[in-house]
Amino acid sequence: MKQLQLITMVMFFSLTSLSYASTEASKASTKVAKNTAKAERKISMAIGQEIGDFTIVDQEKLEANVGFNKTQYTVNTNGGKTYKCEIIEGTGFYKVATFGVGSGADAMCTDFTKHSKGKSFTKKDIANTAKADAKASSGSTNVANEDAKSLKRRAKAERKISMAIGQEIGEFSFANQQETEANLGYEKTLYTVNTNDGKAYKCEIMEGTGFYKVATFGVGSGADAMCTDFTKGSKDKGTINKASCNALLKAAGKC
Repeated sequence: MKQLQLITMVMFFSLTSLSYASTEASKASTKVAKNTAKAERKISMAIGQEIGDFTIVDQEKLEANVGFNKTQYTVNTNGGKTYKCEIIEGTGFYKVATFGVGSGADAMCTDFTKHSKGKSFTKKDIANTAKADAKASSGSTNVANEDAKSLKRRAKAERKISMAIGQEIGEFSFANQQETEANLGYEKTLYTVNTNDGKAYKCEIMEGTGFYKVATFGVGSGADAMCTDFTKGSKDKGTINKASCNALLKAAGKC
């Protein structure tokens, strides 16, 4: 009799555990589907394509300020275009501060069509290209001997500049970089960038240091790259990349 009761209890707990696991898996699946649908709506508005007329082929979590999540989506449209879109969503304190209804920012999309047509790439390809580019580059310091911190900073700059100028990592190189004057608590670096197809840009990236890192618990991601076209003979020479364009810059005819 006791053995039968024990078997019954074991079966009950097994079924309960399976039910719980199934419920949790269903919740996780629902959450992923909800997040994907939300991203698709934002991307649809950003690129002017109906949902269903494009496909998200890859997504990657990026570094973001404390209280936020940033995801980069690689998007292919049915018409043959390719975009990379970044979406920032609030989490933790942000959700508390907005009573759980904060919707985050709109998608910021960069057109990668002409640079990725007929070409496929993976995260591993990008990482290998970045390493090869780092070894080939020369400057005031020997890049091959850069420590892990410098390589991480360089990779971060490459990602930001890639989004700003619409070129894949590996399709441009740093000809020069120098520290420039910045406000207290920040450091600003000016990168001179040459692309494989002959374009030239100067890109500024501002990152927090000292007090800024303390205030953001060391996870502040800084600002996006602001790049100006320096290509000789270019009709866009002197203009700032559209991804960094705001009302003031637009009014000044800078983008």
